[in-house]
Amino acid sequence: MTTSSRQLAAIMFTDIVGYTALMGKDSEKALELIRISKEIQKPLVEKHNGKWLKEMGDGAMAQFSTALDAVNCAIDIQKSARAELDAKLRIGIHLGDVTVEENDVHGDGVNVASRLESIADPGGIYVSDAIEKAIRGQSDVQAKLLGEVSLKNVDYGVRTYALQGVGLPVPMTKEDLSGHFMTELQRRGVIRSGLVYIVVSLLLFLLLREAQTWVDLPYWSQTTLLAFLVAGFPIGIYLAWVYEWSPEGFVRTTSKQSWRNPYSASQRKPLTSNFIILGLILVIIAMYAYPRYLANPKAARNGARSPINDMSIVVLPFDDMSPEGDQEWFSNGIMEEILNHLVQIQDLKVTSRTSSMYYKGANKTAQEIGKELGVAHILEGSVRKQQNKVRITVQLIDVDTDQHLWSRSYDGDLNDVFAIQSEVANQVALKLQAQVDPEIRKRIETRPTNSMEAYNLLLQARFYLNNFIRLEEAHGLLERAIELDPQFAMAYSELGVYWMIRGIFVGDLDPSIAREKAVPALIKAMQIDDQLVDAHNVLSHVYLFFDWDFESAEQERVIAAMLAPDHEEPNLWVILATGRMKEALQLSKEMIKINPHAALSWSTLACSYAFNDQLEEAVKALERYEQLMVSPNIAFTGRIRFYAGLYGVIIEKAESISESYSELLPMTAGYLGCTYYLTDQREKANRVLDVLKGKAAKSSAGSPSFYVAMIYAQMGEIDLAFEWLEKAYQDHEVEMYWLKVEPP
Repeated sequence: MTTSSRQLAAIMFTDIVGYTALMGKDSEKALELIRISKEIQKPLVEKHNGKWLKEMGDGAMAQFSTALDAVNCAIDIQKSARAELDAKLRIGIHLGDVTVEENDVHGDGVNVASRLESIADPGGIYVSDAIEKAIRGQSDVQAKLLGEVSLKNVDYGVRTYALQGVGLPVPMTKEDLSGHFMTELQRRGVIRSGLVYIVVSLLLFLLLREAQTWVDLPYWSQTTLLAFLVAGFPIGIYLAWVYEWSPEGFVRTTSKQSWRNPYSASQRKPLTSNFIILGLILVIIAMYAYPRYLANPKAARNGARSPINDMSIVVLPFDDMSPEGDQEWFSNGIMEEILNHLVQIQDLKVTSRTSSMYYKGANKTAQEIGKELGVAHILEGSVRKQQNKVRITVQLIDVDTDQHLWSRSYDGDLNDVFAIQSEVANQVALKLQAQVDPEIRKRIETRPTNSMEAYNLLLQARFYLNNFIRLEEAHGLLERAIELDPQFAMAYSELGVYWMIRGIFVGDLDPSIAREKAVPALIKAMQIDDQLVDAHNVLSHVYLFFDWDFESAEQERVIAAMLAPDHEEPNLWVILATGRMKEALQLSKEMIKINPHAALSWSTLACSYAFNDQLEEAVKALERYEQLMVSPNIAFTGRIRFYAGLYGVIIEKAESISESYSELLPMTAGYLGCTYYLTDQREKANRVLDVLKGKAAKSSAGSPSFYVAMIYAQMGEIDLAFEWLEKAYQDHEVEMYWLKVEPP
């Protein structure tokens, strides 16, 4: 009768590497290897208190009562095999429950030991975590974790270790051993070294940016350092993979010295301890926090923030310091581009260009300007341009303390202008502790064109368009810029602005012609650069005014608002035209906070008040618009005053321009004609009608038919009103977009 018992035992499996192949080539040599292997192994098993259980071809199985005996025996077997056996052995050991039946053993412990032997490296010894735990602290034998391995016919993962020592191989069979590559990364300290490299690189970058506030370093130094650090990262990773520090100095991680290296992971890679990594991270955090503390000393002392946004800023017009004083268009252009960069940084609250230009030449202190605009910081500067050389000086001022937080002078060629503008924007963001998204930073640092001549032409044309002067010259400059660089998105966008001005604000061009010219230019701009805020904003106006396409106009308005929330000319007209009166009023008030000196913002506020039936407030906003506007648009002011019933002022202003009414814009004439009728001046009302009808026969510019219909509606001539509305519709007059919401 067979008896069996269960017991805890250390099971060792061995086999000869390459035996099967050798058997096919030279069976006598293969059998001789088995004989020699048994002569080596069996005496050593008995020496270490083990029991030789059985032989299975080229393999053998032994049992030990302790894990330490099994491990010591395996090490001695490998030493002897290296010296006496013309082949290598694999050995696997596991400590577990086994069932003993006479001279044989079965069970999970046997299966695991067998599978460990099958994946071991030639000449290596693999043990389970049970063995490693059992010998820990009882032996000088070192074991390296290889990871949790999935073994064949074993339904759980086994944490596997490779014994290390002289003559034992470094495990490199990652195809057979799951998780081995990550284990090697950890063993060689690559992950730790890479983390330290990144943290140190960030620290160096911050130190350089801080140094630039004290030392006049070249503006390209940041880019150079960043390129150097990025290029150095793969080199650092390679060195960490190949070398480590040991008692014998630097050694290769594949060498015998590495396998016997007693140093810990952080000692093998100097300066990578957890303490050093944590310390560096704390230093970086402090470098971020300390400038913020200095930027708002009152808030720091009182434990509260200032009521003014700490990240609010106005970019004042740059002074033209050129020898002839004739480069105002260039200095304005540099200032506007820096402002446009800052507007894209969502953490910053940036005052509009129009409100900034209000202070050009103003003799006011930083505190006075800051108080009037409600901003915490001022960026001011000057530009000196002479032939191909340029000098740009900028300084960032804390309004509260009147201290310079940062100042810098840049000298270079005209081709350096783009890099300088980007550098200034990045430095302002850094000093104000504003977070800059990688996409925004990339956009800020991207050159808009490779042609400096085209860029100069654009700045000059934009200067004319902003001031509504020399429009035809501006048109020619933009066409020339596009010839020089057919991929210059900003030039196409400004060309769209030119056609919109001609078709709407000046009103001397048929809307269909203006639309035909404007839309392709704006679409082309966005095909080149779909993030161009001005192109989306202008296209929103074009869709509204020329196409009456409210949905497309709103889509473009939303895109522009997302790209630049502080844009000074959002298309609030589309909100009014779609009947969202309260929303338009709220947004208009918000724009006044950002753009308190922008005439356009006050005009939209006045119209929003009027459409919300708050006529007294509408007139006050209108008066502020007239104060800010050098040449107020009396067509627009006439509309608001008509809503408010201020007929006398409408008549006075209109008649001061032309007693024959022929020089009046159709909108001005339209509200004047309505006013004449309501004040019982029928003859004059009819004369205005004749003038408008004459204009309508020649062109639809300014929407003359629409205003003829408006006058007839006031007179009660409904059929005539509809007849002229039909003509306005057929001629696609701009003002038709108001039809659904125009107050009665």
